[in-house]
Amino acid sequence: MKNNFFVVTSLSLLLLSFYACKKEDNAGVVPPVVPPAGVVKTFYVSTATGDDSRTAEQTKKASTPWKTIQKAANSVPGGSTVIIAGGTYVEKVSIPTSCNGTPTERTVFRNKENESVVLDGKNTGSQYEGLFKLVGNEYVVVKGITVQNGYWYGFSGEGSKNITLDSCSTFNTRASGIYVKTSSEVTITRNNIRKACQELTRDSFGNGSQECISVVMVDGFKIANNEVWDTSQVGDAGGEGIDAKSGSNNGEIANNYVHDIARLGIYVDAGSKDQFNVRVHSNRVFNTGGMSVAGEIGGHVHEIYFYNNVVKDSKSSGLTFQAIGNGKYTNVYVVNNTFYNNALNGFAGDVGNYSKNTGNSNLVIRNNIFYNKISNSRFSIWHDLAQPHVISNNLYFDFKPSNNSSNSFNAAKLT
Repeated sequence: MKNNFFVVTSLSLLLLSFYACKKEDNAGVVPPVVPPAGVVKTFYVSTATGDDSRTAEQTKKASTPWKTIQKAANSVPGGSTVIIAGGTYVEKVSIPTSCNGTPTERTVFRNKENESVVLDGKNTGSQYEGLFKLVGNEYVVVKGITVQNGYWYGFSGEGSKNITLDSCSTFNTRASGIYVKTSSEVTITRNNIRKACQELTRDSFGNGSQECISVVMVDGFKIANNEVWDTSQVGDAGGEGIDAKSGSNNGEIANNYVHDIARLGIYVDAGSKDQFNVRVHSNRVFNTGGMSVAGEIGGHVHEIYFYNNVVKDSKSSGLTFQAIGNGKYTNVYVVNNTFYNNALNGFAGDVGNYSKNTGNSNLVIRNNIFYNKISNSRFSIWHDLAQPHVISNNLYFDFKPSNNSSNSFNAAKLT
């Protein structure tokens, strides 16, 4: 009996010593706050039956919702889901940072299932204003919302991180349908962008209406499975389909359907900056100005990949390396694409490199299919400088040589 008491006593002392050490080791560490089990973080909004004087607790029931999306945004805690009933909401929405989510609990603003939510800006507002705006937000998802008649942008984001725009629509915006700048880890998927960039002229400072989907100085982005279309305006203010620009790095533009756009369908433009690691693949680009890569203000574009795209009925060339601003191109790959009946207008063909920057290097055009029966088509491949190109293993139907200069790509170089 004494031996057992000694063993138990010793064990107790050992455990007390262990926990005492653990307490000392963790001194000053604040334990995470765990919300009580069963806390409901779903809230409801309805323009038809809502009342903004209701408490947050009341609006956890679909039968007693808030009336406006903005009231919900100002009231809910981070990690909430706001379900918006069908109807037209005549308001502008700005998501405050107070409802930012976390990696494990994102804040979601979404339509009620199978109901159409329309945010109508009535074409009122100011330049650079988004009808649905995210500024400084983190881990926020916007899903299933239509914005229309925006004075400037439809959806806009700035200084944000891990934001998602999914299954939304924009219609009739003077500038971009979706415009995101100076942000990171941005996802733009399954949206329908129609009649964006309806403003045709630039302002007195030279600012234009941007592109239908624009990401500007964004690190880490995915633009996928969107339909961008019906922007027939012809002006000098903007209006390209999808543009990753001004140092937008580590991104993907994939599986989009871009069609019936007066200007370029897909654009990768460094502007004045260093831009790298952008993959443009598996897109359908029909009846647009084709695809293009540029450094419009002398920037450097490198590690850019165009592959598995179908470019059809382009008004200009299927893909161009632009000469604007004498940008520099390094390690640009144009591989496994199909170019079909492009060059409907002007001096154009399938792939044209107009750059005269002697610093260009490793521009690869390989394993593409060129089919062109358009009488206006001037060339299959055009380049002013031959040295940086690697051109091989392409399949041509009705091959068209560029010109007879020493730098042209002609039939003699096919053998």
